[in-house]
Amino acid sequence: MIKINANIAALMQAHKDEFEIFCNELLEWSRIHSISAYRSKEAVLENILDSIYPLNFINDFKNALDVGSGGGFPAIALGIVKRDSSFVLTEPNAKKASFLNHIKITLNLSNIKILRDRVENIKQNSFDLITSRAFCSTERLIYLTQDLLKNNGYFLFYKGSSEAISNYTIRKDNRIYFYKQKGGKNG
Repeated sequence: MIKINANIAALMQAHKDEFEIFCNELLEWSRIHSISAYRSKEAVLENILDSIYPLNFINDFKNALDVGSGGGFPAIALGIVKRDSSFVLTEPNAKKASFLNHIKITLNLSNIKILRDRVENIKQNSFDLITSRAFCSTERLIYLTQDLLKNNGYFLFYKGSSEAISNYTIRKDNRIYFYKQKGGKNG
């Protein structure tokens, strides 16, 4: 279980009802359509915590691109908490894209846009933040998305604990957060 600080606990409490709906919908859709492997509310809530934990250390951002959004981690959780930021979620899988659209409508997440497409086909190139979780290697993600990120923007990749450590990572329990500014500087 991810240990949380007061800031994250406050966010979880403030958005408790929305996270509850997200949990229930993800579990129901997963049971029928195999959206994710999570089978309990505890597992989904732990992934919500994992998704919003980087808000402790990342710079503020106005817009973000999430690559391979799947069941909505991290972008749906971030979109719930950061209503003043806009998010573009890319997901080529039709069932997963349908789920993302469903949860967007259900939670009235007008700050989120779902694209049923591959990241290679995205043309917008002005994102402050690019996120991804369990999509591909860090090097490949940077290669695929570097032209989509603003010059002073950041990559935030949620990697497994076995990922190689670099100067741009923060380790928390079994998670490594890769956070790097385009061009190599960190804020």
